[in-house]
Amino acid sequence: MADDPATEVKKPSRLPSETHHVIVKLETIHVPAPEVDEDEAMTHEVIGYEYTRPSESAVAAARAWPASVLITTTVPINKETLGVAPYLKCIITETVGTDHIDLEECRRRGVTVMYSPNATVEAVSEHALGLYFSSRRRLVTLHNTMMDHDEGRPNPWRAKGSMSSLLLDGEGRPPHTCGNEVVGMIGYGPIGQRVAKMCRALGMEVLVAARKNDATPAANGNGNGPAAVQTDGDAHAQRTPFAEVLRRATTLFLVVPLTAETKNLVGEADIATMRPDAVIVNVGRGGTVNEAALVAALREGRISGAATDVYEVEPAGSGQDTVLE
Repeated sequence: MADDPATEVKKPSRLPSETHHVIVKLETIHVPAPEVDEDEAMTHEVIGYEYTRPSESAVAAARAWPASVLITTTVPINKETLGVAPYLKCIITETVGTDHIDLEECRRRGVTVMYSPNATVEAVSEHALGLYFSSRRRLVTLHNTMMDHDEGRPNPWRAKGSMSSLLLDGEGRPPHTCGNEVVGMIGYGPIGQRVAKMCRALGMEVLVAARKNDATPAANGNGNGPAAVQTDGDAHAQRTPFAEVLRRATTLFLVVPLTAETKNLVGEADIATMRPDAVIVNVGRGGTVNEAALVAALREGRISGAATDVYEVEPAGSGQDTVLE
C-alpha cells in the first residue's frame, strides 16, 4: 500500500548528481531529519521516514535506492541493500556502534561510513545506572507485587505489610548500597567512561577490565571494542585482568559492540566465577553475554540479578529469545 507508513517508498524530486544530494533518513523516530545548510554549488533534498523496521530488508533497500547520503540508527545496511543503492556515497549512523553496517562491503564500494561516538553517551550512561538500581533494588518485582490484586497469590505486602523480604538475595542478604559496590567495566569507550565516572561519584569502586585473555593489561586503550574517544572520564585508567574483574565485581557493566571478538564474551565459564551477589547490566549489544548461561545462572541463584536492554534476537519478545521466558 502506497500510504502505509511501514512500506511507503517516497520518490525524490530528482536523482543524485554531481550537484545534487538526496539524503534519506530511515528513522526520524529517534532523531528528527537534519537541517542541512544550502550550498550554491550543491543542492539537496531530505526524504525522511518515521521508522523502517530492521527486519524488513526489502523495504530498507527500496528506501535507500535513491540516496547519495543514507542516515540510519538501528536499520541494518547489508550487502544486499548496498547492492541496490547505485548513488550511495556516504552512510551516517546515529550510534556509537557500526556492527549493523557491512563495513567491508562499504570499503569495496567506496562508500564512506560515519558514526556518532558521543551521540548517546549521556542517555545510555544514565539508562545503565537506571537498570543497575532497578535490578539491585528489584524495583520491577516490588512494583508488580504491589499492583497484584489476586487474593489467591501469596503477597508479603498484604500478609506482613512489608515487601522487604523481596529485596533479599538467595542467601538472605539485603542488597548492596553504593558504597559496597565493586563495579566491573567491560568496554571503556565514551559510554563506559561516563558510567564509570558516575559510579565513582556514587562511592563505588571501579575496575576497568583488560581484554579477555590479555596477559599484560595496559594502562590505555578501552579494553574491548573501538579506540576510545576522549570524554570527561579517564580514558587511560589502569586495566585489571578480565578474569579478576569477573571474580571481584558485585556489578558488571557491559558496554561493548558485537564483534567476532566480543561474541559470547561473558559465557558460562565466566559467569561461574562470579560472586553470588553479582548483578550483570548489559547496555552494549545482545550476544556479548551468553543468554542461555545467564538465564541458567539466574534461575539457579548463582548470581543476584541482571538487567539488559539488548538481546541476541531483536525485537525482544519475538518468541526466539530466552531471557524473557
